[in-house]
Amino acid sequence: MRAWHAFEEDKSFVLEHLQAGFLDHLEVVSRVVETQFFQHFIGSGGMERLAASYPSPRKKHDVPPWVYLSSQMTLRLHGSPGYGSLPYVMHCGGLRDALEAGQVERKLDSETQEPSLSFRGYNHKNDYNRVTPCDHDYVRKFARDTDPVALQAWFSRHVARYLGEIGAYDPEGIFMLDGSYLFVPDNDRYEHSRRAYFDKHNHPISKDDIAKLPPQDQRRCRLRRYYQMVGLSHTNRRQDCLIYSGARVLPGEGHEVHELLPLVRDFVGAVGPGVLRTLLLDRGFIDGYSIGTIKQELGADVILPLKANMDITRDAWRLGRVDREPWQVWEPPRRQKPPHPPQRPEHIRRAEEKRQQTVAQKKLDAGIQPPPCLLRVELKTIPRMRLWTECPVPLDVVLLREHRSDGEVSEWGLMTTREVWDPLEIRELYGLRSSCEEGWRQSKCFWDLTGFRSCSFSLVVSQIIFVLLCYSLLQVFLIKTERGDLAKATRQRLLAELLPYGEKIAVYCKNRVGYFSVGEYTQIILTLEEGARRRLLGRVRRLQKSHLERPALPDRPTLK
Repeated sequence: MRAWHAFEEDKSFVLEHLQAGFLDHLEVVSRVVETQFFQHFIGSGGMERLAASYPSPRKKHDVPPWVYLSSQMTLRLHGSPGYGSLPYVMHCGGLRDALEAGQVERKLDSETQEPSLSFRGYNHKNDYNRVTPCDHDYVRKFARDTDPVALQAWFSRHVARYLGEIGAYDPEGIFMLDGSYLFVPDNDRYEHSRRAYFDKHNHPISKDDIAKLPPQDQRRCRLRRYYQMVGLSHTNRRQDCLIYSGARVLPGEGHEVHELLPLVRDFVGAVGPGVLRTLLLDRGFIDGYSIGTIKQELGADVILPLKANMDITRDAWRLGRVDREPWQVWEPPRRQKPPHPPQRPEHIRRAEEKRQQTVAQKKLDAGIQPPPCLLRVELKTIPRMRLWTECPVPLDVVLLREHRSDGEVSEWGLMTTREVWDPLEIRELYGLRSSCEEGWRQSKCFWDLTGFRSCSFSLVVSQIIFVLLCYSLLQVFLIKTERGDLAKATRQRLLAELLPYGEKIAVYCKNRVGYFSVGEYTQIILTLEEGARRRLLGRVRRLQKSHLERPALPDRPTLK
C-alpha cells in the first residue's frame, strides 16, 4: 500500500528552521499553472484537431503542426509577439511540461555543472541539443508563409466549430459583431495599412469636419496609420465570458459592413443552424439586404440601433407620437451603499459617513455637480414596420426616452427582426454590447493585439488571429476549471494566477510546510549566517542531484 504523508502549515516553525539552515524539501507550487492549460487542450487531442484543418503552407512537416500552434499560443499567453523570445518562454512556461513524455530531458553540463533542458525534437536531423522542440525561426517562417485569407477562414470556420464541440457557446446564442481600429506606427512599409484623421475618441473624421470643431478639439485630431478588424464574439446574459468566433482584417480600402454577411455565413455553415440566435450590431453595420438575409436564410434575429437620418426612424417617431398606445415606464433600481465591514466599530462608521457628507458639500460649494444619473426610461414598440425598402423582412422598432437627473432627455431607438413582446428586454440585450467593451479593450490593450514586430501582412494577421484564439481558449479553460472569476481579468492578473509570477515557494521541514513569496525567500537566503548558509547549500545540492536523477516528466495520455 502506498504511503501518504500529512503536512501541517506552520510558517513560523519552518522560518525558524530555515534561518538555521535546515529543511527537508522545497518546491514551487501554484493554484493554477499554465501547464494545466496546455495539458487540457493537448492531452485531449484538441490541438491535433485544430492542426488537422490548419491551412499549412508546407507539404512536408518535420515538426507536427500542433507543436507550431502550441508554440504560437505560449508566445501570446506570455505577451511575447517576437518569435526570438520562444527559447526563453519555452524554458519558463508551462508548455515545456505539457509536451509528451520523453520529449524533454534534464541534463547537467559536464564543465559548468549547470542544469539545462534539452528537447529531442520531432525529426531525426538533430546534430546538436535543441533548446526548443522547434526552432523559433521555423515558427516565424511558418507564420509568414501562411496565407492570411486562408488563416482567417480557418479561424472563422474550423476554430468556431471546435469551440462549439467543446461546449463554449451558451444555449441562448447571443453573438456580437464589432469593428475595431488597430493603430500602428506611421511606417508606409506596413502592408495594406491605411491612414486617416481620427478625433479625440479615435473615430475617423474628415478634414471638412475637423474644420468645424472648436480649436481645442482640432488640436486633438491626429493623422494615424491603422488596420481595421471585424470580430464576431459570443457572450451570455451573465457576461461571464467573451469568446471570439470569427475575425477579418480588412486590407486596402474595404468597409466593415461588407464583412457582416460572410462572417455570419461562415459561422453558421461551420456550427450549424440554431447556435447563433441573436446578433447584436452597431450603426456601422446597417445594411438592409444583409439583415434580411440573416433572418430569412440563417434563422437568426438581429438587434441594432437606428440612425437619426433614416426614413424608418422619422416614421417610427411620428407613429409613436400619434398612436394612443401608452408608453412603458421603467425606473432603474436605486444603487445601495455597500455595507460597512461588520468588524468596524460604530464610532468609525459615523466618522466615515460624516466625512463623505463633508466632501460632498465641499464639491457643491465649489460648483462641482455630481454626475447625472438615469431616472427613468420610457419605451414604446412600433410593430412590424415595412417602410425600409432595402430590408425584405418586417422590423419591430423600440423607441426610448431616457430622462436624467440634470433634466436632459435623450431620444433614440432600436430595430430588430424579432417580434417584440417586452421592449425592456430588447434594451437589456443591446446593453450587452457596451458591457462587453471591457472584454474588447482587454484583448486590444492588454494582450498585445497590435504588438506587431513585422510589416508583413501575413505576420500581422497571424498575430491577431492567435491572440484571439489564445484569449478565447483561455476563457473556455477558466470556465471549465471553475475559475470563471478570472475570465474578465487583465493578462497581467492572469499571469499572476496561471504563470510563475503567481507561484510560491513551499519549504518543508519535519512534517511542517511554509509558503513564501519569491521576495521573502530571497531575503531570507541573503541574510543567513555563514554556518546556516553552508548547511542549506549542501541540502539544496543533494535535492538538486536527486531531482536530476528522476524521470524527466510524468506520463500523460497519448495523443490520438
